[in-house]
This record gives sequence, structure tokens and C-alpha cells, in this order.
Amino acid sequence: MCFKKNLEGFTLLEVMIALAIMALALGSILAVEQGSINATARAKQMHIVAMLAQNQMISTEYQIEGKTFEEVKKEDSGVFAEPYTDYRWKTTIKPVKFPNMQLGTEEKNTEATQDQIMKMMSEYLSRSIHEIQVRIFWKKGSTEQDYTISTFWVNFQNEISF
Repeated sequence: MCFKKNLEGFTLLEVMIALAIMALALGSILAVEQGSINATARAKQMHIVAMLAQNQMISTEYQIEGKTFEEVKKEDSGVFAEPYTDYRWKTTIKPVKFPNMQLGTEEKNTEATQDQIMKMMSEYLSRSIHEIQVRIFWKKGSTEQDYTISTFWVNFQNEISF
């Protein structure tokens, strides 16, 4: 019986090189996919945080609606209900301080009067506008992350004091 040698096929070296190239390509694809999964998870978490912050801001606005600045709590905090117990919030309400505005006139006679008017305006605006700040906190690993949103509460019902 006569056996014929088959010379067709790949050598062991060619197979090993092809496997190495495939391993590198698959490793790169997996790394890119892992980055995509991490980015998606981060986007989901930031969406949750933004939603919680917006809901807390709306809740704060409902609590202060129709009240004066003196009637509301300046600071409040708490933890969200299930399923968001990993997140906590803090609300701060503080007046906005306006600098004393000056007109820069050259007449000495009216300068004192204008300075008084501008000072009263600055004080009036500082009493009439408050900043509402909502901060959301959560743990990521061993560090605490936070996200802040702000809005301004305007109440021009204050009287101008002379």
C-alpha cells in the first residue's frame, strides 16, 4: 500500500501567528466594549442624579411657595426613598449679596444722593433675591461624589427702606 503525502495546509507557526493576531483583536474589542459599558453606567447614574436633583428642587419650590424668606428653613437635608437610598440631598437657601453700585458722577452735590440710592438698591436686591441650591451626594468606591443645581428665588414684595 502506498501512502501519498499531503502537502496542503498550514504549518504550526502560521496557526500560532493567526491565533496571536485573533487574541490581540479580541482583547482590543473587549477593552472598547468595557469602556462603552462603563460610559453607559456613568450616564445612567448621572441621569438618576439629575432627576433626583430636579425633583428635590421642585419639592423645595413647592415648600416655599407663598412664604417670605424668613418663614423658610435655610438648610434642610435627607435621604431619598427606595430605591434611591444610596443618595442623599441637602438644600440651602441663602441671600445673594450685591455689591454697592456706584454711578461715577462728577457733581459733588448729587453724588451723595446717588450713592445713597445705589446703596439702597443694592440692599433691596440683596433682600429680594435668594439662591436655592440643591446638592445630591452618593458614594462611588471610597469617595463621595456630589452634584449641585441652583436657581434663584425672587420676592419683590419687600419694602425699600430709606
